[in-house]
Amino acid sequence: MKLFPLLNILNRGGKKLDYKQVLIKGAKLLDLSEKYRYVKKDVLIKNGIINSIEDDIPYLSNMKLIDGKGYNLSPGFIDIHTHVYPEKTSLGIKADTVGVYNGVTSLFDAGSQGPVNFDDFRQNVILKNITDVYAFLNIAKTGLEKERYEIADLSNIDLDMVKDVYYKNKDFIKGIKVRASASCVGELGIKPVELAKKVSKELGIPLLVHIGNRPPDIDDVLNLLEKGDIVTHTFHGKPKGILENDKIRPSFLRARDRGVLFDVGHGTSSFNFNVFRKAFDEKFYPDLISTDIYKDNYNGPVFSLEQTINKLIGMGMTIEDCIYKVTYVPARHLGLDKVGSLKVGFKADLTLFRIEQKERTYVDSEKNLLKTSKGIDIDYVLKNGVLIESGKN
Repeated sequence: MKLFPLLNILNRGGKKLDYKQVLIKGAKLLDLSEKYRYVKKDVLIKNGIINSIEDDIPYLSNMKLIDGKGYNLSPGFIDIHTHVYPEKTSLGIKADTVGVYNGVTSLFDAGSQGPVNFDDFRQNVILKNITDVYAFLNIAKTGLEKERYEIADLSNIDLDMVKDVYYKNKDFIKGIKVRASASCVGELGIKPVELAKKVSKELGIPLLVHIGNRPPDIDDVLNLLEKGDIVTHTFHGKPKGILENDKIRPSFLRARDRGVLFDVGHGTSSFNFNVFRKAFDEKFYPDLISTDIYKDNYNGPVFSLEQTINKLIGMGMTIEDCIYKVTYVPARHLGLDKVGSLKVGFKADLTLFRIEQKERTYVDSEKNLLKTSKGIDIDYVLKNGVLIESGKN
């Protein structure tokens, strides 16, 4: 994990950059949103912005040259479900550790913070990491400072406070988070989820819903959701999940037809290879791919977004589809500005990776093993045009 000695880093605190021109020559571009499917191109970056994409851009002495031969170049990866608030939560991990040093240029903290501590989160996480950090604001006042039963008491939910914090931080807060499982709601069942949906609808932003063990009942949760809302942990192996008699539960199909999006959200206990395979065979595919990475699963079973992607590739998803769902889809759905596509005028937030055939063994949340050969290996990201070497977990 090291910074390539190229340029100064721009952090969210506003340090001034001494940018230079950067030329990436000969990489194969992969971005389905711009119809690049392993198309060999040169990319010129000026002041941290993609300036031009051409078949051949002449190298000049005032440019920093990056040899892209043997690499694929995509928009920078985006992980919509992480926990990166170590200052206040015991599960938190540093954003840059699971961000730019692991192939991810933008990420979302999924509710580690709430309206009471969001100012602290902004000062100590958003403004102090190289990785761009956004948030799904937890419906619970203090987020996940209390790791269990955070919404088992209605006194820990204040919708007016949620709205006030959102309006003051709209650049960073892109949705509302609620955990709809027994260890979070206690005896309240569906009530906290109803409150979360009420405020997200009023604010006009997506609701990200963690699903797990009942209560509340998954059908009741899904029936609340509307177009644009997101279900995470879709392919967990717990009872009464996505499968009913090895077929997709009807409430999932109805929700998908309404425009609800379904996310992987791997996590410590929320991704099962067998469940995913059965859903995949029924043509129920994830719309988004995320890790739910935090301190306790960083060294297994999650490791990184790269490994999560490779698990999906090993079970039948294409590399192209996976990359699309960690770049363009989250960027557009969650309103991120000038990222998610290889496009002139967009930020030079990019991921450089190789496609390698080699023996790979992966484990899911329930210790099931997957042996595969095809996958990606991330070597570098560019963040605002700055080249950073990816650490290997």
